[in-house]
Amino acid sequence: MKVFDIFSGSGGYSLGFEQSGMETVAFCEYEEYAKRVLKKNWQGVPIYGDVTTVTGEDLKRDGVDFDLICGGFPCQDISIAGKNKGIIEGERSGLWREFRRLIDETKPKYAVIENVSALLSRGLNVILQDLAEIGYDATWTMCDSQYFGVPQRRRRVYILAVRDGIPEGADIFGFVERSDKAIKSKTLHIQESRPWNFEQGCKDGYPFAFFTRQRSDQFGEKGVASTILKRDYKDFTDLVLDSGGLRKLAVNERLALQGYPTDFFDGCDLSNMQLYMLNGMTVPVVKWLGDRIMNFDRQVTDGTLVPQYEKPTTLEDFFI
Repeated sequence: MKVFDIFSGSGGYSLGFEQSGMETVAFCEYEEYAKRVLKKNWQGVPIYGDVTTVTGEDLKRDGVDFDLICGGFPCQDISIAGKNKGIIEGERSGLWREFRRLIDETKPKYAVIENVSALLSRGLNVILQDLAEIGYDATWTMCDSQYFGVPQRRRRVYILAVRDGIPEGADIFGFVERSDKAIKSKTLHIQESRPWNFEQGCKDGYPFAFFTRQRSDQFGEKGVASTILKRDYKDFTDLVLDSGGLRKLAVNERLALQGYPTDFFDGCDLSNMQLYMLNGMTVPVVKWLGDRIMNFDRQVTDGTLVPQYEKPTTLEDFFI
């Protein structure tokens, strides 16, 4: 499955999807410093610049053929910490319209759209309506990075749009499995197993703890990092305590919390600010999504898709 990665940032989408067996055939990224990261880690893969100027005809002319388009369009006008203008009026988050246009012009089999959790009440309905208008069925889920093997609380909405429709009863994101009591118990166990103990940590070789800012002058001990942000270069949410004392998160630690190789930015000639501005997607989350999409695609192609749940027939069924 071939991927066109837009709003690419540092390439987290491509890293995760490639771990699922997909191949990135092109990027679209506006920031020059982010392009340097992409060029270093995906040598020879074309990079388009301004998403507002790229067209389906350009891609066709250049021979860029893909099955899946993915991107996390800017969240500044949607996020709680942002300007709260929303997906329609916001200048930055309004770039969703360009994402929609590219989906419509190229008609890939799949589109994956990501944004902050606030999207649920600040634009999800707009995106679903837009996708329906251009002929795409869609499903969505919320993923928190801390349950995918990295100790970072990062809740993000992922929308999967399917050009040829989603068969009734298909459970692409595993809602039935994830609602099982055993899964809920496992999630609770992950939360309870994270309280940090310095003495025990020293014995294990990991004397490390996150202290999350509760207010301007107070930090609380946590077993998991807060959501890393682009503005961390000038501010910070977490303090880290290790054998060297209290400090901010280092760049290699931020990379590890996102599931990137810790040497991913090496040789990219980035300033300190730029190193912190690049946070991208959480790679293990994207791999999980990619595995689900690949499995769904195989089942549809082979005719082996088995419905996982029945369509509710009464109003009462919706609330069971």
